[in-house]
Amino acid sequence: MGRPERPVTGPPHLESLALYLRAYRATAGVTYEEMSQYVDASPATLKRTAAGTKVPRWDRVAQFQHAIREINDVALYKVDEALPGPPDSHRVREALHTLWTYARREERGTLDVERVAPETVGNPAELRYALWTLYETAGAPPLRTVQARGGELILPLSSLARIVSREAIPADDQQLIAFLNGVGRRVTSHTWHGRWTEARARAISPREASKMLQHAPDADRDRDLLSFRPAAIRDRDFVSFSPVRVSRARMNREIRLGPTRTG
Repeated sequence: MGRPERPVTGPPHLESLALYLRAYRATAGVTYEEMSQYVDASPATLKRTAAGTKVPRWDRVAQFQHAIREINDVALYKVDEALPGPPDSHRVREALHTLWTYARREERGTLDVERVAPETVGNPAELRYALWTLYETAGAPPLRTVQARGGELILPLSSLARIVSREAIPADDQQLIAFLNGVGRRVTSHTWHGRWTEARARAISPREASKMLQHAPDADRDRDLLSFRPAAIRDRDFVSFSPVRVSRARMNREIRLGPTRTG
């Protein structure tokens, strides 16, 4: 089995993650060299994943478990002692993700951050903060990971970076749901999405929407029409403006609607 690993001396949650990974490997009775044959990672990389010196990327933790399952699919630790029978790989995966999330939050100093219920959101500042809490309590995964889960075309990295830094809110409901999927993993549902889209509707205002149109990247502006109509035309015959385009007024920065040019 090779020489003994060094003792874990990191912070409490990082230590818990490292010890869990080590115990999982010991129970399976496999070496890092054997594990490396089943995943795209070297023995040294896998060993560092369980070293407890710094929080590994989540994909490295997932690789660690995948390698062990490929060699010797063992059952490790009951997540809930009250549940009958041995734990399956799904429950081990969830336990690992929980440990990793707390280790990440410990590293980022956000252990005291709590998720905000969408029903309490009533203005843009509260929505920005609420979405930030979702990101941080998910362990602040890499932006490209969030984007891949939510959809690259819907959630540009520039927009995502502004959302998680509390500088902006999603441009429309479609982008909001993409963000929720990106940070929510398997907890997302139509009901959950609906609660958040209602929160966004309460938080958004014509003034806030105008600011979003002025500062959003060009790739986002086409979608903004789907979620915002200026108060001045909200009750008018919108069909007469279709197809429409939104552009900035040069002098007074008001939103101006006009027919789309063709040809």
